[in-house]
Amino acid sequence: MTVLTDALDQLASADRSTEQQGVWTVTGRDTVSERVVDFISAADDEVVYMTAEELLTDEIAECLSTVSDRGVSIRLAEMSQSVEARLEQDVPYAQLFESLWDWSDTPAGRLLMVDQNKTLVSVLVDGNGEHPPEPRDETAIWGAGQTNSLVVVLKALFTWQLDNNRDSQDE
Repeated sequence: MTVLTDALDQLASADRSTEQQGVWTVTGRDTVSERVVDFISAADDEVVYMTAEELLTDEIAECLSTVSDRGVSIRLAEMSQSVEARLEQDVPYAQLFESLWDWSDTPAGRLLMVDQNKTLVSVLVDGNGEHPPEPRDETAIWGAGQTNSLVVVLKALFTWQLDNNRDSQDE
């Protein structure tokens, strides 16, 4: 019995990684929005967020404002002038950057990266009509951890996008 106890004590003191290696799926616009709010709320350093305008809820805008007030850097993809005006009022220190693509031409929903450690990407899919005026719903995948494959890919994408925006602003 003491051999087993000693072995377990050694295991408990070992360094363990709590990093998640997989990618998880969430379905439903409200559920995806809850996950986005959870991720943004937990931000310590930086939030990078690209979204279809109809998915930018008051709750998400309020959450962005709250973490910005805590000193978290907020980077948002450019949207329509009316949405940008609202965000300038709600999140005055947010930095806008040029989006990779025209969201209206794609089924893309959201791209989110928090602290370069958590990422979420969603698409609009055929739904049951709960979110008028279109019968569209949303499905997202998310991952966390520095070596998580989704995090690595989206971090590279955002880094490239933000670096290109900085280069074009310097010209």
